[in-house]
Amino acid sequence: MRALTHRSKAPQASVFPKHDTYLVKLSAAKLIINLASSKKRFLKKHKKDAPGRSCGSCYLKSVYFCAMKFRKIFIALAMVGIFMSMHAQPAGINHDANRILLNGADWSDLMDELASDRVNNKITIVHIGDSHVQPGTISGEVRKALQEKYGNGGRGLVCPLTLAKTNGPQDCSMKSSAAISAASKLIARSHPAGMGMTGVAVKFAGASTTLQVSTKDADGEFLSVNIFHSPNEPFEVWQDGEMLNSHRISPYADMVVLDSACTAASLALKGHGALYGMRLLSGKTGVVVDCIGNNGATYASYVKIPDFAVQLRDLNPRLVIISLGTNEAYGNYSSITSNIDRLLHEIERECPGVQFLLTTPLETHKKSGGGYITQSGVKGVRDLIMDYGRRNHVAVWDFYTVGGGEGAAKRWLSTRHMNTDHLHLTSAGYHVQGSLLSQALLNLLTGVDDGSDIEEPGDDGDEPQESDDADSEEEEVAADEE
Repeated sequence: MRALTHRSKAPQASVFPKHDTYLVKLSAAKLIINLASSKKRFLKKHKKDAPGRSCGSCYLKSVYFCAMKFRKIFIALAMVGIFMSMHAQPAGINHDANRILLNGADWSDLMDELASDRVNNKITIVHIGDSHVQPGTISGEVRKALQEKYGNGGRGLVCPLTLAKTNGPQDCSMKSSAAISAASKLIARSHPAGMGMTGVAVKFAGASTTLQVSTKDADGEFLSVNIFHSPNEPFEVWQDGEMLNSHRISPYADMVVLDSACTAASLALKGHGALYGMRLLSGKTGVVVDCIGNNGATYASYVKIPDFAVQLRDLNPRLVIISLGTNEAYGNYSSITSNIDRLLHEIERECPGVQFLLTTPLETHKKSGGGYITQSGVKGVRDLIMDYGRRNHVAVWDFYTVGGGEGAAKRWLSTRHMNTDHLHLTSAGYHVQGSLLSQALLNLLTGVDDGSDIEEPGDDGDEPQESDDADSEEEEVAADEE
């Protein structure tokens, strides 16, 4: 591999603007001054009116009334504290390593399409993953950054996660007037509603339901909706008492155009099929980031979905980001390389010209006795993903190293960027991860970084050792299984 001789480094913007810092300091100073003034005024009045009485309880009342008077400042400080906790970064992040390693992959066509600040069509990026991806926070940060640069093609996939009684993104919602008669989740032992590309499926009681679909961002307007369903079982879609014209995309998907762009729509669905998800698209050109995340998922989980790559073709992806490996690390990961290979080849066969970006998982802990120890399998999985990328010319973003490498879990825990389960990140942690990934992508796509390979210390070309904890893929245990 060739060493990187020169690479311009993107400036590190402050996560907390200077003028906001000034306002925080000013608000805090005003609060302290007013509390001190309140005490001074109270003591002067108390000394004059009640010279012999204890002033403790009276002073507390005075402080209370002062606090109520300046409650807006308290609220502002609290909001600023929340903002800072979401955007501050844990110690030990390796910003020098925050880059996409192309490993010889040719992204030139994608870069050419994104050469201007505003693209001339819709460019789709699909983010596939496990419980780290399911909440949509990482994908949301990527969506925000790329759409700000290249244009807003729409919110993308909205999956019926909450209808299937599991967690979903906070920036959109899907509610049904009808009860759910059957629901399927990816890693469940049975799939009574079938299984589709999104890893979740629901069936409605009766022949119709009204779905309330909405986005919570002001720039989340959508004009057309792609509806993904069980094969050859499309829904009739009605809006305001009129049936919308439906365009067949494939046996798994149809598209309808709404009367006007909106951030919330009430759509009546008539049919007996299973719903896999909806894709909300704007009437503009730009980037669309579709998120497919499922608790407990592994590479093998997506390989097992019937026609997964065939259905993915309906999204017309130009780049597929895959963030898996954590769950493999908690069981037998001896087959992860073959499952990566199989999944990528299936997608490539159905989506010619697509590019891939594999990401490695952050260090985690596992329970041991009455405490926690480092889960060594994560490092093993990371090494196998890195090796697969090098040997097969597939791009990799090494979040394991970017996040701090060995000892990162302890540091992310100490700043409350990792959950107390020592496995998942907090919302603030996922925001940081998404921000780092966005920066690495933009640096590559805009030419700040050239994606050249950097030879790792001690890399002599030997293949890393795969796990021999078990011989059967069926012995894998999902770390975050519901």
